[in-house]
Amino acid sequence: MGKLRIPKSLNLFFRDKPRKIMIKKLLCFAVICLVSVQVIHAQKLGDVKLGLKFAPDISFMSPGTKDYNSNGVKLGGVLGLVTDVYFAEHYAFSTGFNMMLLGGKLSFPDSLAGKVKGTTNSSMNFFYFEIPVMVKMFTKKFGKFSFFGQIGFGTDFRISASAKNDFTGNNGYTESEKSSITYQTTTIRESILIGLGSEVYLDQSTRIFFGLGYSNSLNNVLKGYNEVSTLNQKAYLNYAELNLGVMF
Repeated sequence: MGKLRIPKSLNLFFRDKPRKIMIKKLLCFAVICLVSVQVIHAQKLGDVKLGLKFAPDISFMSPGTKDYNSNGVKLGGVLGLVTDVYFAEHYAFSTGFNMMLLGGKLSFPDSLAGKVKGTTNSSMNFFYFEIPVMVKMFTKKFGKFSFFGQIGFGTDFRISASAKNDFTGNNGYTESEKSSITYQTTTIRESILIGLGSEVYLDQSTRIFFGLGYSNSLNNVLKGYNEVSTLNQKAYLNYAELNLGVMF
């Protein structure tokens, strides 16, 4: 059946394995340098708090191509390390890393072997490694509680992607398949991050936190074109999460 397709020029690019490996090495080196600079700088600025978080999420696709429609949400989850670097009593730079399972559902015109035209309902799954960079603002303590708001940007590196495609032809013929769509999606997803939450102090250094977060994608996460309309495929992957974690 028809699948999300990539122009031949892009296929040639991704076959260039040495170039792909070099890009990944440079990205990893940049991440290591960024974290090292933040840790060294934090020693001069003040307190540093480390924590762990788990966040169940609901994600969805917002299509930007004609005749493409969002077809539902998907449940996923985020597991990550949180690093808060305080530069004032109630203000901190918040960073770390997240491993994220996201997804979405799209329906779009498709064809089978270029002959039978119809519609494909695609359920997509994405696995990302994210580096968030945010400013976190705290209120003063109310007993054992304090509240915070945060805003910033997220840079996500796509590790893998897969899809289950259900094709229904205009003549009633149906076909289903599961496949990898890793190279039919963009390597990087950029997003705006916002969140609200509360911290509960267990002692002077340990606290648990909970809150809500939202990530709004800034760039298209699909590649290639639709073989029926020949239009470039565009969709934005967004999600809302329930944050749960502990800071030390």
